[in-house]
Amino acid sequence: MSSLSSTLDSVTVYREGATCRRLAKLSAGPDRQLRLGGLPLSLEPGSLRARVHTGGGRVVDVRPQYDVELAEEVDVPAEQRAWEAAGAKLSKLELVRQRLHAEIEELRNLRPAFLEHKRGEPPRPAPVESMLALGEFSETELASRLEQRRALEQEIEDAKQEQLLRQRRMQEASSSKRAERARLSRVAVVTLAEAPTAAFELELEYRVPGARWVPSYSLTLERGLTNGALQMRASVAQNTGEDWSDVRLSLSTASSSQRADMPELKALKIGRRQETPARSGWREPPPGLEALFEAYDSAMSGFPPPPPPSVQPQPGKSKKDGSAEKSRSLGGLPPPPPPPAPRMTMATGSASEAMASAAPMRMPASAPMRARAAPKGGGPGGFLQRQTMELEEQEAPESDEFAGDLAALDEGGFGSVQEPEPAAGLAAAFGDYARLQMAAPEAGAQRGKLTQASEWDFAFVAGFSVQIDVVLAIVGRAQRDAMSVVGLSLPSLCNPVTSVKSFDYRYECGARLDVPSTSKWVLVPVMSCAVGLTPEYVCVPSVEPKVYRTLTISNRSSHALLPGPVDVTAGEEFLMTTSLPAIGPGAEQSHRLGLGVEESIKVARKTQFKETTGGFLGGSTVLPHDVDVELNNRLSVPALVEVRERVPIVDAGEKDLKIEEVGSTPPWEKVEGPVDGVIVKGARRWRVTVPAGQSLKLSAQFAIRMPADKMLVGGNRRN
Repeated sequence: MSSLSSTLDSVTVYREGATCRRLAKLSAGPDRQLRLGGLPLSLEPGSLRARVHTGGGRVVDVRPQYDVELAEEVDVPAEQRAWEAAGAKLSKLELVRQRLHAEIEELRNLRPAFLEHKRGEPPRPAPVESMLALGEFSETELASRLEQRRALEQEIEDAKQEQLLRQRRMQEASSSKRAERARLSRVAVVTLAEAPTAAFELELEYRVPGARWVPSYSLTLERGLTNGALQMRASVAQNTGEDWSDVRLSLSTASSSQRADMPELKALKIGRRQETPARSGWREPPPGLEALFEAYDSAMSGFPPPPPPSVQPQPGKSKKDGSAEKSRSLGGLPPPPPPPAPRMTMATGSASEAMASAAPMRMPASAPMRARAAPKGGGPGGFLQRQTMELEEQEAPESDEFAGDLAALDEGGFGSVQEPEPAAGLAAAFGDYARLQMAAPEAGAQRGKLTQASEWDFAFVAGFSVQIDVVLAIVGRAQRDAMSVVGLSLPSLCNPVTSVKSFDYRYECGARLDVPSTSKWVLVPVMSCAVGLTPEYVCVPSVEPKVYRTLTISNRSSHALLPGPVDVTAGEEFLMTTSLPAIGPGAEQSHRLGLGVEESIKVARKTQFKETTGGFLGGSTVLPHDVDVELNNRLSVPALVEVRERVPIVDAGEKDLKIEEVGSTPPWEKVEGPVDGVIVKGARRWRVTVPAGQSLKLSAQFAIRMPADKMLVGGNRRN
């Protein structure tokens, strides 16, 4: 089995989860089986796919397995080594400070001692010179020690800050950069149809949870809103266990967990309803199967049969407690000794190193306790030539609470080995053909037949002793870390990714990007959006004398614009952050984006009202209204302004009340449909272009006619 190094080339992030594609270059060689390592523990085993990307060759099988990578001390991350060095330096400084404190206390206690005066003897002369010399020595040395202590305290403080800095950098570092000396990882074992005779490129694809994205936009406009560009961005968060470095990133609104199988057309039958028979993969064994093993039985008749499975008591336990370790040996190999502690180890040559330790967990009663021999030749890199697995048999739990964790580790769970029944109702587990294996010639009546193999028979690529609860703890932690992305708070004003009018879209990023596995949002550029930007100014002078800047956005691309926040910049001035709704593809769909008040355009509105009589013999009251609007453009460019007005409307039950529009200059437009999504009855509007630095006047006249003996509710005047 050849070991290949692969490079993560592209990643597609879906509404939840992601699909990763790796490329590996393979040269000509005698091996049909290839081993691609470095895959994250969080990958979904059922999603593993392999194919020949460029060149000749064909892939016939791909299986996910586990591997243990033993890292030398030089392979420990630099931040881990720096943190350890900072701790060692701090410990040395603490020892120096303790020794310095002891010396300072000794110098402070250093005083001259006088002999006791004996009765009857004359007083002895005082050693003044010695006392002065001792005092000078003590003062000098004490001052020196105090100065050293001040400098040492500063060094200790700096060392603590350095250690704290290294610790924070390790915590903020990617989750894919672990500090273990041995690491459990996923590998893919790819089997080719034939040994490669020429170089070709292999593509490996797998799906991982723990990734999501939300869109946002950046709108850059020129002064006067005459032109602009809309850029789509995305905030991506992932904690899959591997960094996405220099990858081609794609974003999709689809769900990666939604099945998209081709529909199956079934026959329509007339008659009594019958249940659809379940599919069965059972096939009767071919006739004369035992004749295939006659030569083998003749050749093996002179050899003694393999020893039966041995049972040995576990070290440290007596036979009275009834707990013993069972080991099964295949192929005549004696069972290996039991492990001294529930630890996961892998031996390469004469070196073995503990990977991780965990508290013993109860194993389900259905968990297989077996060991089997690997093919001759073993794994690459000096791995053991024999693959064995030792599982400590523990008491079955009273509840089946652990079975769910086992089933979550891989598809199908870890069921016990069962022999197939030659019947139509075959167990569902036998439909997984990748988990079936041919029984050995020593299997008796089952030899030459497919039997369901244990999950652990295919789980590891190299031989080592393992306890399942350790593997479960590590894989469970990786899956929990990956799913932590689901609970992340969305960036400000962002919306979750959804389909647009039941259609899903895919967006390709224009350049290769880096997204670390930190479970934090990373802002990345996506693409330039092909949109039409039409600047317009809107005012409703009957409500308020303000002119608002708006931008009509029409989507001219084949991709939908997803809802999300948009940062608007005019020249070098940041205007505002607003929200963009979903806009489907096509130039006929547009949306008006508000950009605030335009102070450089002024509007003034004046109204005139009269009350006269009309009709035959003055039997009607006529209320003429004159509306005058003046626009003053102080911008350096012409401005397209939309002035909105309303005329009174008459209910269907009012037969004696009429509205007469006399005229408007320039002619206004009667609005029948919705305006910005709202239908306004009696709406009228002017759409005029005001030249730069000039003014423009608008006027309209309408009259209300009603019987002379009636008046309008609320007054006859309508502003």
